[in-house]
Amino acid sequence: MFKRVLIAAAIAGAFAAPAMAEVSITGSMEMNFVVYDWDKGDTQQGLDRGLQIDFNGSDKLDMGGKLIWKVSQKLNTGDPSGRNNIENDYSELVNQNTWGGREAWVGFAGDWGSLKVGRQFFNSYLVLDWPYGQGGNWQLVERNWGPAGHEGKLTSLIFAPSSVNYQSPNFGGFSFGIQHSWDNWATTGVGKIGDSNVTDLSVAFGAGSFNLNAGYLFGNDIWAAGSEAEQWYIGATYGFDFGLNVRGLYNYQAIEYPGSSKVDSYDWIIGATYGWGKNYVKGSWHQFDGDNFGKAGDIISAEYGYSLSKNTVAYGRIQNRNEKAGDLTYYMVGVWTGF
Repeated sequence: MFKRVLIAAAIAGAFAAPAMAEVSITGSMEMNFVVYDWDKGDTQQGLDRGLQIDFNGSDKLDMGGKLIWKVSQKLNTGDPSGRNNIENDYSELVNQNTWGGREAWVGFAGDWGSLKVGRQFFNSYLVLDWPYGQGGNWQLVERNWGPAGHEGKLTSLIFAPSSVNYQSPNFGGFSFGIQHSWDNWATTGVGKIGDSNVTDLSVAFGAGSFNLNAGYLFGNDIWAAGSEAEQWYIGATYGFDFGLNVRGLYNYQAIEYPGSSKVDSYDWIIGATYGWGKNYVKGSWHQFDGDNFGKAGDIISAEYGYSLSKNTVAYGRIQNRNEKAGDLTYYMVGVWTGF
């Protein structure tokens, strides 16, 4: 009997599946119908749609902690505004339509925080995009405003194509990130850690319903060899018990080209979201100004949404941009789902 038990255990062990790393597939899908009513008289309409697929993995290490990785892409089509039709070196750097074009990195994580290496979003890009840029204010983080010479907004690069990124654990509500990237601009040199580099320093603090975010970015050889750029921001959000959440952020950027003086510009945004039941409304006012602008740009947005399920929301949005910000009003209805 004992021998039969040993034989059965040996056979079961021989055919048992080996331990595998954890792998998950997540993402989102959105479909929007958009009408752009340009103040100069033209009207455009079309579908703005995007499918995002993320492959995430982790493997528990014998020594403790885990190895983590991510490969992500996003297929964007439509957008009658032409926002995604950029014909220069920048278009290749922000192209998400290739395998791993959104993110592709490997790292380690543990009680000490995480360290990731590869193609990643800038930490500060993610902060400005959400929660501060929610409701269609992508210009806050992605747009370099004004005439030539105002390309100081380093978060407009969106991705760090080659970067090392450390993010700390939470210390009583406080956390920070240190990220260094290179090869950010193809025409100013690639292949060395010091070529076309950006350093992103970010901090966050949360206590109850109050959250504070701040960051400082600086870069060399971005948009032009020998140029120096910097950006800093500070913002806060607060949530009330009755469903109202308010947010505000100030964002400053500056650039200096070889042989020229520094030019700077700034953005600020205030906004609020109120939710009840399955409904929400949100609104925001975004303004930017700077050297040689003449007149400030204003973007005012309003949105209503309704949750169709825990993962799906339908919404309608209207946004007005004054002459300096695009000279148009756009209307959008759409649906978004996450998986």
